[in-house]
Amino acid sequence: MDAEATPPPGIGEGPAKVISVSLPEGTVHALRSKVGPRGVSAMVAAAIEQHLRNQAMDEYLADYQEEFGEFTIEERRAADEVWARAEEAEAAWRRRAAG
Repeated sequence: MDAEATPPPGIGEGPAKVISVSLPEGTVHALRSKVGPRGVSAMVAAAIEQHLRNQAMDEYLADYQEEFGEFTIEERRAADEVWARAEEAEAAWRRRAAG
């Protein structure tokens, strides 16, 4: 890519594009019952974006450990604690947002 070319948008960026996907009927029913017919695209986009970010993180962590070695028990515990606090904060935020 030359210096003047615009890089492609990142995950979750850029204009929406219409595509067609096939999902099991039960999944579609559960999805529509949760978000309504107008929220399907947003929910599918959010789920795919989260999945892609998780895959990118997995790849990064694998590369990191390949270069620097496996995470220690202490590092894993510290990460677990940070993750637990983040999940608690998100749950509190969702409760406040729900009213």
